[in-house]
Amino acid sequence: MMKENGRALINAVANAPLLNNIVRYMSDKISVLMLKAGYYRSPISLITVRLLACLILTTFSSVFLILAFIIEDNYLFYASIASACSAVLVFFSPFLQLHILVRERKDGLKKELPYFLLYASVLQHAGISLYTSLARLAKVSIFKYLRKEAMVFLRDIRFLGKDPLTALDNLAKNSPLKEFQDVIYGYTSLIRSGGDVAKYLEEKTKDTLKELRFKWKTYADRCTDLGESIASMFLMLTLLILIGSIILPTDVGLIVSTLNFLIIPITAIASLIIIDSLLPEILELRKEHLRYFAIAFSSSIFTAYLSYTMFKNLVMTVLVFLLSITLINGISYARERKIAKSIEESLPKFLRDLTEYRKMGFTPAQAIIRIAWSKSYNKHFDKILANMSSHVRMGLGLNKMPKTCSWLFNYVVFILNEIEESGGGSPAILEELTHFINEVNHIKAEARKSLLLYELIAYITPVLLTLSLALVLKLTLALTTSETLSTAFSSVLGITFNFNEIFEQFKITIIEASLTFALLTSKIVDFTLRNTLRGFFILLIAGLSFVIAPYITDYVFSLVAS
Repeated sequence: MMKENGRALINAVANAPLLNNIVRYMSDKISVLMLKAGYYRSPISLITVRLLACLILTTFSSVFLILAFIIEDNYLFYASIASACSAVLVFFSPFLQLHILVRERKDGLKKELPYFLLYASVLQHAGISLYTSLARLAKVSIFKYLRKEAMVFLRDIRFLGKDPLTALDNLAKNSPLKEFQDVIYGYTSLIRSGGDVAKYLEEKTKDTLKELRFKWKTYADRCTDLGESIASMFLMLTLLILIGSIILPTDVGLIVSTLNFLIIPITAIASLIIIDSLLPEILELRKEHLRYFAIAFSSSIFTAYLSYTMFKNLVMTVLVFLLSITLINGISYARERKIAKSIEESLPKFLRDLTEYRKMGFTPAQAIIRIAWSKSYNKHFDKILANMSSHVRMGLGLNKMPKTCSWLFNYVVFILNEIEESGGGSPAILEELTHFINEVNHIKAEARKSLLLYELIAYITPVLLTLSLALVLKLTLALTTSETLSTAFSSVLGITFNFNEIFEQFKITIIEASLTFALLTSKIVDFTLRNTLRGFFILLIAGLSFVIAPYITDYVFSLVAS
């Protein structure tokens, strides 16, 4: 009933005499963008809902403005301006939403394309065409974005009656990624002209692998520069604001609050967006991650409550809470990452052994059974290999294998299952797969090694911030307590604030900046924010710096005095 009422309201607004032309004009403008975004819903419905909300906000804005002039209330005037700005934002929100979806679809396809091309090349060598292999992706969840492309491809064939080549061309036409368009158009052209499509896909796979190596190198270089800039910004900005708070001590609370609640969060969000756009990696969000985080959060609240009861100190409570949540969540990630790393390190060895058995005439399924019986890699991989062997012996197939914490391993299992079901899988194809996986592992390892200097900066940052803060405050305190300079210095700067209070306020800033930088480092080095164990150690360093910094500054000033 509610849905029917909603549809009736949308139809009434869309067909209203004054709004009908606006809705249709915007619908024509937005239709092409919707296809690029992969948003397959009614454009009129999308526009009408936002237009209705825009009209309501505009009405509120007009009412507030009239009342503001009648009552002469500034708050109503500000409310009118806020409502008008919200109305404008809501009016243009369909375009903003679709541009975000286009960007997300483009980035997702860019990350999945090299792996898809290898998959398509392997099946093409087995005699299975690209459109058949693409259609198979609609049944599996190994590719998040290409699965959606596969479903659109199947829709064009099964419901719109298009032939496979026309459906492929239509898929390429509406794709926001030029590389994907080039692959599809090149394939359909070769099919129509009778060219060697297997060789074409093989060459495309090699090209994308070279491009992937270049992207990882570019990613490492740019992220190192970005990390150094962020570290420098946090350090210099904190020091500048500290000096500003000494000159203008009455505004120190406002200055610190602006830094904590506006500048650092905005910097963090902007940095995450940049890093995610540069990252040439497929990321998986597993639901159990949220469960681990909920457990860590609940435990940390209890720990923070005990800390506040014992010490009655806000900084200590915040630090204990963050240390607890980063430690618990980080341990769960570290355990999972250790397993994934062990699995991925053994993958090339396993594939080489599989290739040798294939050369002897065994199918991939038969080779897996023999490898599980005769070979040993490491305890994590051996356990999974035994599970694979059990599935094969029971006739369940590799597609029934439970997913592991390594996307790369899940991808290899998916490829091997497709090879087994297609009856292909020559030694040359398996060698190509082995080379590809080995190259991907090598490229990632090189990228991580090149980011070691950046990671070191993350650990040093809280120490530099704390020592700089303590030294500036100690210097100012020495100037204001000096018998000869106290009167002149205080009269010029008007210093009347409590230095211990300032130090406590900036401790929160240092904690926030250190944790933010630690999370950004995890995103760059580990490709995820889940590695909070690094954040735990960096926060621990920050906490120790708070204790040690006063003694170091006293020692430095005693040396200067002597």
